[in-house]
Amino acid sequence: MKWVMLLAATLLLSGCGIPATGVVQSGDPATGVRPIALLYFIADDRLVPVYRGISDPVDVPMAVELLLTGPDASERRRGLTTALTRIPTPAISANGARVSLQLPTGTEPLPPIAARQLICTAAAARLADHPDTAATGVTVFVTGPDGQRTQGTSHSCSIVPSPRFVAPPAETTQPPG
Repeated sequence: MKWVMLLAATLLLSGCGIPATGVVQSGDPATGVRPIALLYFIADDRLVPVYRGISDPVDVPMAVELLLTGPDASERRRGLTTALTRIPTPAISANGARVSLQLPTGTEPLPPIAARQLICTAAAARLADHPDTAATGVTVFVTGPDGQRTQGTSHSCSIVPSPRFVAPPAETTQPPG
């Protein structure tokens, strides 16, 4: 009698009426996070970090290319400019926490702020692409066609947290006056 009840219970529990299906493909998984690139433009003769939404995860070549295209219309309306005018795309290599940018033949010497734009943008992209470099920082070398080298590190750049991690400002009230 026990085996009949056990068999009945097994049949009852296994026959829930939902047919078995395989895995149903429906595209890429949703992430909810849009990739961003941290670019450095200029306002009032100082570097200004700017986040720009992009379609693919950032890497150094992509970030440098975005920087060289200059501020977009929205960024220009906010008064942002660039010192990187008519600069051809440099040859880029990266190894660990080192990034090298080799400017092509014919490139004029860069003003210091233009070199800093390249250094900080490349360093931020390398940190985003290889977060394991954050502990030591990223060193970027910019070499001109004449062999003159400028270097800087991610520690010398104001690399601010991504907007999705920035807390909203606390409300402040003015004392009655």
